[in-house]
Amino acid sequence: MPSLTAKRADIWQESASKRVKLDTTATTALETREVVEETSLEVDIMVLDYLAYQATTACLASRIPSKQQPTHPLSLHHNLTLTNNLLSHVRARHPTYTFDPDLRFRLMLLQFTTLFTQRLTSNRSTPSQTTLEQLRLANQTRARAWIGTVDRIPSSTHSTTLYDISTSFPTTDDLDRNRAHVLHSLSLPAEGETYEDAHYGTEASLSLLDILPSFMRTSAARCAMSESFLTEISMQMLAEFCLQASLEQYLVFGAEGTDAVDEAFAWGYQESSPSGGDDGSAEEEEHEDEIIDMFTDGRYETEVEGWAEIKTAHISQLFPSNITSAAPRNAFTGAGSSAELTTILETAATKYPITDFETNILSYLEAMAQSIPEPVLVQLERGQLDGMSKAETQEFIQSCGLAVSMLYVPAV
Repeated sequence: MPSLTAKRADIWQESASKRVKLDTTATTALETREVVEETSLEVDIMVLDYLAYQATTACLASRIPSKQQPTHPLSLHHNLTLTNNLLSHVRARHPTYTFDPDLRFRLMLLQFTTLFTQRLTSNRSTPSQTTLEQLRLANQTRARAWIGTVDRIPSSTHSTTLYDISTSFPTTDDLDRNRAHVLHSLSLPAEGETYEDAHYGTEASLSLLDILPSFMRTSAARCAMSESFLTEISMQMLAEFCLQASLEQYLVFGAEGTDAVDEAFAWGYQESSPSGGDDGSAEEEEHEDEIIDMFTDGRYETEVEGWAEIKTAHISQLFPSNITSAAPRNAFTGAGSSAELTTILETAATKYPITDFETNILSYLEAMAQSIPEPVLVQLERGQLDGMSKAETQEFIQSCGLAVSMLYVPAV
């Protein structure tokens, strides 16, 4: 009987004789996996770009009834879910990958557009209470770091006596009425009659003050991409966002004291990153640097000309010097408290209507969305890539192994 060792030798010899000779021109499995991985990433990025574009369009369409969306069968929140899931997948699979400037900006724009357009109702985009608390703490920390010294407090040049008196602020009934007024003005259905059943204006809802830093980051990123500076129109819009955020805090959310004003207007020239540079992530530091650059005159390394005056003019709308004894009382809703500070705030809200502000911001967001090239997949849906004729686009599609009929429908 053959020994066990001899049997093993026979098995090895038989297996070796059946081994298929490898093709010397074939690539290694490792190289193949690398090629597949690279292609997978490219596809993921292309799809992510497309989904972010469509989700942004859907968000804007949800607040602009007349805006015609491109043919898209998915709901707004389905779009947002798909985009978020794919973004998480890409970051998990490729943690060191850096998005190109266009996609980075498109994702930032989507984030702010979602927050802005969906903030007034309770929905699947509404952050959790824990997330909101963390966001508010981070925003307050940023504002305190920017202020730094007493002379930089935005309200320091005004009389703040009325802000120290609790009876100066709107009553609970005033807040309920103001909340209903804002929703009605923005063509949103009224909420429950009792304040406990409401969402907008409560601690659980996003406020303009909560999302103001996101707006500044998005605007600064666009300036950085185009290497442009703030125009007077841009500065007016930024300052009004700060003003509207302040008014909403007092007239709808029930804030007291001057903290809301000081946090809202704590923006402008800064010699260095407000966070100190070492505490935040590289991405956060980049955002902060872009905001600093947005408010900096690159030639003289000082604050961009005009911002201080525009900011001061908007802050003054919230203080006694802005109103005369002949000013109409309760101008915001037509009824309510007769307290002097409440009258000042309501007068400012009437002078700067929330409807005009909402329209201007939505138009601004739409313009920013159109300021960068459309995603490749959107261009293919139209049947023509930028810089190519339709014939060249069809040839490109065919070279990718796709049927032209799947992506291109000739005009009738």
